[in-house]
Amino acid sequence: MEEEIVHFETILERLPKKGGEFYMVVPDEAAEQFVEGRKPSRVRCVINDQVHFQCAIRPKGGGGFYINVGTPIRQEGKLVLGQKLLVSVRRDDSEYGRDLPEELEELLAIDEEGKSLFQNAKPVVQRGIIYYVDCAKGLQTRIDRAIMMIDRLKNTKGKV
Repeated sequence: MEEEIVHFETILERLPKKGGEFYMVVPDEAAEQFVEGRKPSRVRCVINDQVHFQCAIRPKGGGGFYINVGTPIRQEGKLVLGQKLLVSVRRDDSEYGRDLPEELEELLAIDEEGKSLFQNAKPVVQRGIIYYVDCAKGLQTRIDRAIMMIDRLKNTKGKV
């Protein structure tokens, strides 16, 4: 079966409150390809054929859908408020909604308790750990972060 990729144009916007998040509106016809009801749906997104990232299409209050565009993504793509964006999205079929960094994967392969706690954690906790480990630039820092986060799961019995 061929993977469905949906393309659309949108604009980089920002919530009006102080420190408001940057986001892009996802047209209803595009969002409906992935979202069931009003529940967020995990997708892989590409902006302007240069910035690739995993995210969620989320429902907006009052109708419609959006994708958060965080600082690292904006910096990588040199994206500015009001800029027109060419976007491609496809369903994210990764196990955790984010790709598992190799360092974390190897740690979980040798740590039965850590693996069990990680697998039983809430999806938002799993993605948070994956993101924290993955965003470290150096190999040793990724290893240290993986160990620290799995130890934290153990020390809190999975209640991070």
